[in-house]
Amino acid sequence: MCVAALGMAARQVEPDAVIEQVGTISDATGLAQGRKFDLILLDLGLPDVQGLAGLLMLRRLQPDATIAIVTSSDEPAMMRRAAREGAKGFIPKSEPMSAMVTAITTLLSGETSFPSEMLEGADPVEVPSLIGELSPAQFRVLRAAADGSQNKQIAYELGIAETTVKTHFAQIFKKLHVTNRTQAILALQALDVTA
Repeated sequence: MCVAALGMAARQVEPDAVIEQVGTISDATGLAQGRKFDLILLDLGLPDVQGLAGLLMLRRLQPDATIAIVTSSDEPAMMRRAAREGAKGFIPKSEPMSAMVTAITTLLSGETSFPSEMLEGADPVEVPSLIGELSPAQFRVLRAAADGSQNKQIAYELGIAETTVKTHFAQIFKKLHVTNRTQAILALQALDVTA
């Protein structure tokens, strides 16, 4: 329902816009690697991503795109965290169509669009943005590890060799500046917006 509303809102703002819709962060990163986008509306509820990791990955792949978060949550702390990690806007799914149109118009004009509630409450602890440096394959390996899978299971589930999993972990540790699997998983969990 929200996807359709956002699409209609975008068409009201920019009738000739080319709109792409995907259901996973893997599909989103695949599109982001092949094309340039002006505006990306990212749902935090995608099934294959945790917290703000999708935002970080898309920021790395589309540094010039305006990225706004679309979510069912309206927590001010989450809005501030998303802004700190590079989001230019935050559109709650509960917003009426007119508010979505206003937000998209504002974002496409180069300005930020956050609800006024964003300023309520104390700031959460700063979160490092290093997860965004991981490749999609490295992210899938780390996410599987965070779900409790061992290397052999990860290899089987992702259709890769166990040595490839170990190679991915070596690169993950290097990119996240950690020394072990537990620290890497904690870095991923730190981005969980439901925490």
